[in-house]
Formats: sequence, structure tokens, C-alpha cells
Amino acid sequence: MPPMQPSIEILSGFGTFTRVITRGKRYEKQPIKAFVSSSLSLKTSLHVGYTVTKKIRTAAHRNRLKRLMREAFLAKKTDFIRQLNSGTLVEIVFMYHGNTEIAPTMVRFSSIVQALSALCSMIFAE
Repeated sequence: MPPMQPSIEILSGFGTFTRVITRGKRYEKQPIKAFVSSSLSLKTSLHVGYTVTKKIRTAAHRNRLKRLMREAFLAKKTDFIRQLNSGTLVEIVFMYHGNTEIAPTMVRFSSIVQALSALCSMIFAE
């Protein structure tokens, strides 16, 4: 029987986000912070959530940044899956906290992808 493919799910709920952010380990690569919580589980899965600091004033800009983070994660998804240990539940909250003096429309997809790639190597290096 081939090994089961790890599942990737959306992290949702204020309580879940709060728990991961307060209890999880923090990693930072400008302009993104990652909060990671892991535990033993019967099946291997990765739960991912995205948030943007309220210092980015308009909802349209916050939504754009969350969309860019989701797209960047999908581009680097295989890197994250490859690093998962069998039988673990990993919860990650990606928080955009970049420079608020730069207009959110000036943030480029490539900078988000580079940050997520560096965060992946930091998270699973231990």
C-alpha cells in the first residue's frame, strides 16, 4: 500500500489563529512572519492560514496581500509537503507585516515567494 499523501487544509477560526500565534514558534523573513505549531496526529496534515496587519488600512489592500500569500504558498506547496514528518499536524499562520510606508500595490509576487521559500527552510531546518 503506497504511503498516504499529506492533506493541506485552510486554517480557520479566531481561536485557532490566536492559539497558533500565541503558542507557536515564530519565524520571520521580511515582509512575512510565520507562526508554527506542530503536534502528533494520526494522519499527516498541514493547516495554513493567512493574515495581514491592520496597519494596512484598506480591506482591498489587505485582501490583495492575502491573495498573493496564498498564490505564493501554492507555488511552494511541494517544498512544504516534502519537509513534513509522518504522523504530524503542522499549523502555520503567515502574517504580512511589511513596511507600511510602501504602498501595498507596489508589493510584488516574487518578493512574497522568496520570503515563503526562506521561511520553509527555516521552519523545517530544526
